[in-house]
This record gives sequence, C-alpha cells and structure tokens, in this order.
Amino acid sequence: MKNNISIIASTVLFSCLSNIVSAQTKTVTGRITNEKGSPISASITVQGNATIGTSSNENGKFSLAIPTNVKYLIISSLGYEAKTVPINGDILTIQLMQNNSDFNLDEVVVVGYGTQRKGDLTAPIGTVNMEEMAKRTVSNPMDALQGAVAGVQIVSSGAPGSSPSVRVRGVGSFNNESPLYVVDGMFMDNIDFLNPNDIADISVLKDASGAAIYGVRAANGVILVTTKKGSLNMKGKVTYNGFAGFQAPTHVLKMANAKQYAEYATAIGNEAFVKSSVEKYGGTATNPAMDTDWFKELLRSKALITNHNLDIMGGSDKITYSMGLNYVKQEGIMDASNMNQKYNIRLQADAKVTDWLKAGFSAHINNFKTYSPNNAAFRQAYFASPLYPVYDPSLELAKPEKFGSSTAIGMQSGFWYNNPVATAFYNTNQTKGFQILPTIYLEATLWKDKITFRSQLSQRYQSTHTINYNPVYYIDNDQRNDRSFLRSAQARNTNYILDNLLTYKDQAGKHHWSLLLGQSSREERWRETWVQANDVPESEEFWYVGVDAQGTGSATGYGEKGFRNAGISYFTRGTYDYDNKYLLTATFRADGSSKYQTKWGYFPSVGLGWVLTKEKFMENQKLFNQLKLRGSWGKLGNDGIQPNAGYATVYSGNNYSGIFGSEGTTNGTRVPGYRVGRFFTQVRWEVVEEWDGGLDFALLNNRLTGAVDYYHRTTHDLAFSRPIPFSWDRVYGNWGSVTNSGWEIGLQWKDKIGELSYAIGGNLTTLKNSVTNLGGLENIMNGYPEWSAEFPARIELNQPINFFYGYEVAGVYQNQAQIDADPIAKRYNQQNPNTPILPGYLQYKDQNNNGELDEKDRVNLGNYLPTIAYGFNLAFDYKKFDLSIAFQGVAGNKIHNLNRAMRRKYNQMNVDAAFVENLWTAEGSSNTHPSAKGSVAPWNLQASSFFVESGAYLRIQNIQLGYNFELNKIPARVFATADRPFIFTKYNGFTPEIAGMGFDANVYPIASSYSLGVKVSF
Repeated sequence: MKNNISIIASTVLFSCLSNIVSAQTKTVTGRITNEKGSPISASITVQGNATIGTSSNENGKFSLAIPTNVKYLIISSLGYEAKTVPINGDILTIQLMQNNSDFNLDEVVVVGYGTQRKGDLTAPIGTVNMEEMAKRTVSNPMDALQGAVAGVQIVSSGAPGSSPSVRVRGVGSFNNESPLYVVDGMFMDNIDFLNPNDIADISVLKDASGAAIYGVRAANGVILVTTKKGSLNMKGKVTYNGFAGFQAPTHVLKMANAKQYAEYATAIGNEAFVKSSVEKYGGTATNPAMDTDWFKELLRSKALITNHNLDIMGGSDKITYSMGLNYVKQEGIMDASNMNQKYNIRLQADAKVTDWLKAGFSAHINNFKTYSPNNAAFRQAYFASPLYPVYDPSLELAKPEKFGSSTAIGMQSGFWYNNPVATAFYNTNQTKGFQILPTIYLEATLWKDKITFRSQLSQRYQSTHTINYNPVYYIDNDQRNDRSFLRSAQARNTNYILDNLLTYKDQAGKHHWSLLLGQSSREERWRETWVQANDVPESEEFWYVGVDAQGTGSATGYGEKGFRNAGISYFTRGTYDYDNKYLLTATFRADGSSKYQTKWGYFPSVGLGWVLTKEKFMENQKLFNQLKLRGSWGKLGNDGIQPNAGYATVYSGNNYSGIFGSEGTTNGTRVPGYRVGRFFTQVRWEVVEEWDGGLDFALLNNRLTGAVDYYHRTTHDLAFSRPIPFSWDRVYGNWGSVTNSGWEIGLQWKDKIGELSYAIGGNLTTLKNSVTNLGGLENIMNGYPEWSAEFPARIELNQPINFFYGYEVAGVYQNQAQIDADPIAKRYNQQNPNTPILPGYLQYKDQNNNGELDEKDRVNLGNYLPTIAYGFNLAFDYKKFDLSIAFQGVAGNKIHNLNRAMRRKYNQMNVDAAFVENLWTAEGSSNTHPSAKGSVAPWNLQASSFFVESGAYLRIQNIQLGYNFELNKIPARVFATADRPFIFTKYNGFTPEIAGMGFDANVYPIASSYSLGVKVSF
C-alpha cells in the first residue's frame, strides 16, 4: 500500500514538475502566405520583446519557442501590411495583405548612429526602395538611385569603373560638392566598390537636422549605407541573383558625312583637302569616295555586362551570419582597352555572447581591375575629317599599325587632327587594386531595454597600382612616340574610425524619450609613390623600373605625395515625443581637426514635428490617415577645402635668382632665390546653415502618400583664392557665401483592381542657386581650363555659381540692308573693312542700346545646375508577372557646347550633321545658325548663346519584366531588363549629362544595356 502511495505521489509530483517546466515555454508553429495563398518569407517576433523571433522559410513555415504568457505575435514582411496575431493554439495559419502604401509609421529608418521610427522623424530623410533599386543593371549603386530620391541629383558617366557626380540640394562650395558616404560606420568618398545586391538600406540625410550628427563632414549631405545581415532563428537561406547582357551606344552623335563635309570645306576655303582626298582615294569633289564615320569606328556595337551574386544568410537563437559573393564585368563601349572587373566578398556575423553582451564583425573585401580609356579619342573623333581612312597601307612610315593620317590629304597635324582610333589603340592605362573594410563592435546592455553602450572600430585599407604605358609608334610627325614610356604608381589608403556610443531610451505613460552620447576618433592617411622610365619593352612582363629590372632602364623620374589628417568629435542627440504626436529632435556635435588653424567647430540642430491626425479636431475626418508637420534648423560643416592653405607660401624660380661671379668671358654661378608670400590668412571649414519646413501625409486609406518640403541653405565662410590689390599675389581664405533653396515633392499612389496591383510614384525638386557674398569682389572669372578666356564662366553676386557669360544672339543678318541699319554692325565694318560682317553672320543683342557691342552687353546665358529635377515610376503586378518602368529627367540647365565652339581655333575640323544641315544659305533660310563662311569668322566665334544649349532631357531609366514561379518548390524569378534604353533631348551631343561646370568637350557616352537574369532562393 505504501509502495502504491509512493508511486502515485511520485507520478503526481513528476507531472507537476513537468507542467511547471512546460509552462515556462511553448512552441508555436505556423505558415505564412499572401492573399493568393502563396508562401512568403516574413519576420515573426513576440509583441513587446523583439529579441524573441524567427523567420519563415521559403515554404512560409516557421517554428518559435515563446514564453507561455505571450499572447500576441507580430508578423511583418517587406511589401506587406504588418499584422498582430493572437496566439490561439499551437498551430497558426497567417495571411498577410499586400501593403498599398510605403507610408509605414513603424518602419525603422536608419539615421546617423542609430535608427528611428519613420513616424517619429522630424527631418526629411530620403529612403530608397531597395527592391526597385535592385532592378537596375548597373555596377555602381549610386547610378541606381538616379531619379529615385527628391533633392538628389546624380550625373552619370559612361566609362566603366567611373563614379557619378552626386549633388544633394544644389552646390554650396567652390571646392567640394560630394556628399559623405557612411558604409556600416566607415566614412567613404564614394561607394563604387559596393555590390548593389549587398545593400539592405540606404538613407539620405538631406537637411541640417538629419545630417548635423556628422558635423564637419556633412555640408553636402550624408548617404548612409547598411549592408545585409542575417536574422535570429533564421533557417539558412541561399540566393543566387545574376544577369548577363550587353551595352550599346545610345543617342550617338551624327557627324557630317563626306559629301556634307566636302560641301562645307569648299564653302570655307578648304577645298584643297577635298581635292587631295579625291586624288588619293577616289570619288568626286562633291561626292568623295572616302567616307569615314569616326564614331562608328571608335564604338563597339555591343559590350558585355554581367553580374553574378550569391547570398548566404541565416541564424540560430544566438548567432546570425551573412555572406555575399559577387562578380561583375563591364566592357566599355569604346573599342579599345576599356573594361572594369570586380570581385566582392561580404562577411557578417553577430553573436549574443551573454544576455547583456553582443559582439559582431563585418568585412567588405574588394578586388578590382580597370582599364581606363583615353577619352581624348572622343574629342578627336568630333574633329576628324571623314575624308581619310582609319587604316592606310600606303603610309610606309606608319608603324606598327598602318593607321591613316590627316596629313595624307594635306591637313594640319596636331592633337586636334590626330587619328582618334589610333589614340584609343595606343593607350594602356590599367589600375589594379585591393580594398578591405573590416568592422568590429561590442554592445553591452547596461540596463535592460533602457541603456546600451556600443564601441565600434571601422577601418579601411586600400592599395592600388596604376600603370600607364605608351609604346613606340609612328603615324605622322605629330602623332608619334619615339621612345616607349612607363609610369608606375602605388597608392595606399589607411583610415580608421573609433566610435563609442551610449544610448538611453525610456518612457513614462505617453512620454517617450532617448538620449545618445557619442565620441568618435578618426585618422586618414594617403600616400602615393610613382616612378617612370623610357625604353621599356611592350611585353607586360618587363613593366618594371630599376637598374636590375630585365630589359628596363633606370628611372627617369620619381616622386611621392600624400597627406595625413586626424580628428576627434563629441556629439549628442536627444529625442522626445508625447503620444507620438508632438516630436522633438535636437543634436549637437563638436569637431576637432588637424587640417586647420581653427581646430574646433560646433554644429547644433533642432527638429520639431506635429502629428495633426492625432488631434481631437481630426478624429471625425475621413480624408487623412496621417498628416504631420515638420520644421528644422541646423548647421553643418565642410572640411573638403584646401587644408592648411592659409599658411605663408615660399616661392622660388628664376625671377628670384641672381648670377654672381661673372668676369670677362667667365660665366658666373646661378644662385637660387626665394620669396615668402606676404599675405596669408587662417582658413577654416565652410559652414552651412539650413532651415527646412515639411509636410508628410497619407490619405484615401493610405493609397496616396507623400511629402512636401521647402529648404533654404546658406553656405557661410565660402573658401576661394582672391587677388590682392596692387599685387600679383593671391590669398586663399574664407571670403564668400552662397544660397540654395527650393521645393521637394514626393508622391506615391498604390492600389489594386482585382488581381492587378499597380503603383504610380514620382518626385520633383526645384533649385535656386545664388551667390550672396564674394568678400568685396564684384565677380570671379572661371571656365573650362583651356578656353576660359574665349568662353568664360562667371561667378557674380546674386547670380548662380559659374553661369555662362557672353552675348545674347538676336538672330542672323539676312541681307546687307539689315547690316547697314544696325549701329553695331555698321561701326564694326568701319573699323574692320577687311573682315566685315556679312549676311549670314550672327546678330548680337545690344543690351543697353548704346550702339556698341562691349562688355556691358554680356549677360547670364544660363548655368549647369538644373532648376528642376524629377523622376517617376510605374509598377504593375498581375498573377505571376510584374512590370516596372522608371523615368528620370532635368530641366532649366544649360550646356556649353565646346565641341562646336572649338572652330574658333581649328577651322579644318568636322561638323556635326545638325550644324551643317541648319547653316544659313540665303535670305530667310535660317535665323539661328550662321553661314558656312560665317561659322569660321571671328565675329561669330565669340562667347554667345549660340554655343549654349538646353541641357533638359527625359530618359526612360529602366524597364523590367519579370515572371515569378516555383521550381520543385524553390521560389524563382526570371526577368528581362532594358536600362537607359531611350532619351529625349534637343542637345546636340552624345549626352546631356555633363559633369563639372557643364562644358561639353566630348565626354564618354552613356550606354543603354539589355540583359536577361534569374533569381533563385533555396
């Protein structure tokens, strides 16, 4: 009996203990699908404790151990509405609905040194739809952002491996206009090394309130990049995403053919070249047989582009991991040694060491090889006459290739008349490099869910080796190289940033607040060593310089250069909100730098927000789902100006030397002389002061969302070099100021009709740029380096930076009577009887009606900054198909067509077809273009609006058609993409995208690309 009682008691006790243990946790399983019943990958977390969670697999299934007292789970997935699910039983079936809006207030947005809820933002932070970005077949991530973010202008370059020009809210400096890039905490000058598929988030900090946390580096905006990571309790997932295709030249500039050129050359007195070509190659004076299309000869019809990515990620309950492998190869459309190739490896691991300590590591390893083209070939292709061939076997002296020469038909020799195909061919400019960006961190929870401390060390090491080699060759007496030449340069970047961050978050009732205290130390080093030699063999195995280098002579030149900068910063950010209705963000950063005499700068900012839809007076309205007012003010710094430039400068040279000891026929000895510049000033960083007012809204059941902002930013202490009165000296200092202001508008409409989901979105930015102070100067002349005197740009008070400066063309003189009736033409002809103005010449506007054409008649002809930039997109999903189309464009900007303007110096050059087809031939034939004879007359080749053209364009940026399916229960997608297939513009050039100040001297063309790809996850 006692034994039975013992057994019963033991059994009861064991049951009770089992129940107690099992009562602590339980396992919930389930499956997550979309509204069509198809499985989707989603994140599953416990309500109130996001550290307990997992992810569903490719079949939508998940399993999660949770405390028994948990009542709700939160299910979320990109592109779907988040859902809070009650736990009723141990097996759940959950269906997510497609999100009709991008306006998710609970979405986490990456900000400087942390994250914030989208609904709590007080700054206009631009976010990027990474799914749409991934559809672009580009090798540089910033090219994929073109037209996608309001306030961000991106000017692309067609050359493989090149980086686009990026401007955030205009230009506020004469020195550096590029934004700061922060990749997983590391400061970078660009992100051309990154694989776009490795990026998880991109945030653009556009205003001072958002960017002031980066202080002296943030004046031109900040682009934050976060790369992909694994998730806790995530089953291992492998994804392949790749495409292959080709690039093709687009909007190819059509030049005058042989017949048109012969007619034009004859009209301007160059008929001797036509005659020589006919005698040598055949044809007639009006229709020569030789007709070389130099751009066609210089361009490939198809250039390979391919990109392959393999992502591996997952995690357990304590460790997450992620790895990315990437290979990219892009050939250039110039038919020469012209290519970019990259290998990327991304590694990431986070570990929960204890309940209070996390540790993590990430690294980006990049190996690249670039063969850069000789872009001078494109400029020469515009100049080259069609009357001689690419190859000419009759030229006995030509070696090693029988390239043709303009001198064979009696034309001038010289750079501008060189054979462009030979220029491209006899060029080797290769850069090989290696880069690694390792990051390690420790994060300690000092007070659960309230106080954390994070210490992170981010580093960058980059090594590049650049070789320039010119072989021995001969084409003519000018286009030749009698001795081979090799230049070898090694460059090294070694940077580090150490960040220490203490974060406190808490709440009491409806009050929520956070406080960030931070300290950052950084150092940047760069050093380049170069050496050069002559008489180096053509074989690459001999491309070494040194006495013992096989086949190579001693160095004929050697040099080194570099810099080292260090800085330390202290910063803080506080946020507060009441009931997510009244919002406040305040930041302050103190920056110390070794670059300037003034060591410290201080950068405060404040942002306010008011969510109107949470007010009682908005309770009964049915229109707005969300309506928030924002306002912000702050200061930013730009240390991208010349460091230490204010120190006194020592000059040397013959002007300061003397010869001593001359006697009779004995020459004396030259003694070097020196002079110390008498003028210098302390230089400090430029400071941007900005205020912004904005409105965020969502209405019509979240189908229409958007934001409107007005910004006004002024750069103080603008740094530039100015002349000293009554002296030849110039002094560099902080003298001026410039203002950028405008509107930013973004709209998105998403809806569904039956099984068809669609989205229409767009953004528009306006810009007004104005110089408001030049330190007492009236103006500064600027321009394209070689022709700034003939075709200047000008910086002037109350005008945009670097506007084109010249005469305004009023028309074309149609007859002699019109010339005689014009006081300007009449006066000119009296003073220049041998070169008079004739019918068919340009007529310039007399701005002050004084009867003279003088400096006062030169005006602002426009500048390179667009006054409007925009982008819009369309997206459709029907059953298993999806289609997206993206557009991008600018308006209000001008381009100075230096290609045409070069005729001032080189009248034997070719002309583009549009130019020759629109020339004035007789009275009434044209009121926009001069006659053929007038096109080379000095009167018509002054800086004028004739050479300044509209840079406006609309480009179809991307078209992608995809089909989604399952292959043996493995999700897969195939897609076809056309990138930059069409452009609509009136500009007479290869591309209206001109970097720099808008002077077009034949840039590398931008290509279209067409590809097929596949994405598979398993």
